[in-house]
Amino acid sequence: MRNRAVHAGRAWAWVGLLAIVGFLILPDGNASAIYYDVVEFALVGAMVVGVLRNRPAAIVGWSLLIAGSFASAVADAMFDVYALALHDDSWPGPWDVAYLLGYLFTASGLCVLLLRRNRGSGYAGLVDSLLIGVACSLLSWVFLIRYIAAGETMGTLGHAVTLAYPSLDLVVLALVTWLLTTDGARRAAFQLLVAAMVAALIADYLWAFIDMTSYDPALSVGRFVSASFLLAFLLQAMAITHPGMVEVGQPTPTPATRAMPWARVGLMACAVLIAPVLLAWQALTGNGTVRDALPIAVASAAMFLLGLTRMTMLIRRLHQQARVMQQQAERLRELAEQDPLTGLPNRRIWDVALPAALARATRDGAPVSVAIVDLDHFKAFNDLHGHQMGDRLLKEAAAAWADGLRAGDLLARYGGEEFVALLPDTDEVEAGDVLDRLRGRTPMGCTFSAGLATWDGRENGEALLSRADRALYHAKATGRDRVERAEAPRPLPPQEPRTESRQAAKT
Repeated sequence: MRNRAVHAGRAWAWVGLLAIVGFLILPDGNASAIYYDVVEFALVGAMVVGVLRNRPAAIVGWSLLIAGSFASAVADAMFDVYALALHDDSWPGPWDVAYLLGYLFTASGLCVLLLRRNRGSGYAGLVDSLLIGVACSLLSWVFLIRYIAAGETMGTLGHAVTLAYPSLDLVVLALVTWLLTTDGARRAAFQLLVAAMVAALIADYLWAFIDMTSYDPALSVGRFVSASFLLAFLLQAMAITHPGMVEVGQPTPTPATRAMPWARVGLMACAVLIAPVLLAWQALTGNGTVRDALPIAVASAAMFLLGLTRMTMLIRRLHQQARVMQQQAERLRELAEQDPLTGLPNRRIWDVALPAALARATRDGAPVSVAIVDLDHFKAFNDLHGHQMGDRLLKEAAAAWADGLRAGDLLARYGGEEFVALLPDTDEVEAGDVLDRLRGRTPMGCTFSAGLATWDGRENGEALLSRADRALYHAKATGRDRVERAEAPRPLPPQEPRTESRQAAKT
């Protein structure tokens, strides 16, 4: 269905291009004007069909864009009626109201699409587009608007209408720039919409240039400008009838780690440099006199404030990313040090905690005891009740035992149904009492066996744990549900004195 719609759109797009070529071939006159108006209204009708067929979520934005195109088509028809039928070439005329309404509808439609598309992703693109828009406004003032404002034969209404066109063009330009800085899908419909807006802006500025010079719009240049407006209509109709148009108004959150594209950085750098370049150019060509000192100063201040705003947004974004990375690092550390089932410290933490406890005991001369705790008949419990109940037993037992330990004690999961307990400042008798208390806390009517070993002051952690492990096996072999104390470590055999020592003794 989608492919069929795309192929159909391509087919009638060629028809639209042929219609534009037909307009260029037709000679000037009533027939050409009527042909132009018919093509415009036909393209507006195609836009309406596209919205009804695709049913986008952002239907308000697309409807406003269509209303803008319809208002422009009405304005062209009104102009032709007044000029060709009524021979009224007064200016400004009632068609200017429709033209200006077309600008307002178009700008409003772009705003709606942008607000939906930019939802949740911040407004960095808006600041960038405003900065570029200010730079373009300065260029427009220096090379276009100032000359229009200096006209003395237009009257107040004529000045207002004439200045409204380039001013609204700047608004549309800023919105198009913002659209280009947003994230999200940029498929055919998006590209066609941007191309339509750019074509309309180029045609507007060409028309303004023609209006300021001696070119007659009825000549070939004027016809190509009119054809550019038709091309903008066609591109917008292609965008709206394309199935991908539904993606243009969809929210597109910006990834937290997305870097600013270098193309945008370069464009913003060029925009910021426009004001000082114009200042230097006017100072050099005017013998030190700057004609547009005030507009350049205002634009420079605006771009400075926008640049400062953009830097503030970037710094805040960096701080947010730093907080997210810190939270992720803490979470990763917890996952690396925590048993995912019981929430107890895992073997990694145990392997660090035991040597540290023995080192403190060596320094302080305090006792240290360790125990290995193993749930009795855990495999049979799993087979009888299922693995989910087995997991529940492990979690409840871990919680109950950890709650029964003292401050400073450590309980860790060693593997499977085995747990290890580190009891600093605890001799063998006190450690036995602690483990007996924990046995009474074992949930679900289960029991455990434990092997207990107290540090002799010389052995390392591995040897100490090995004695506790042997005691655990002895507890299991002698009936389970008990705490077995490890045998004292065997004394080290006396070492033979080294040869040098024996020779020294003989001497």
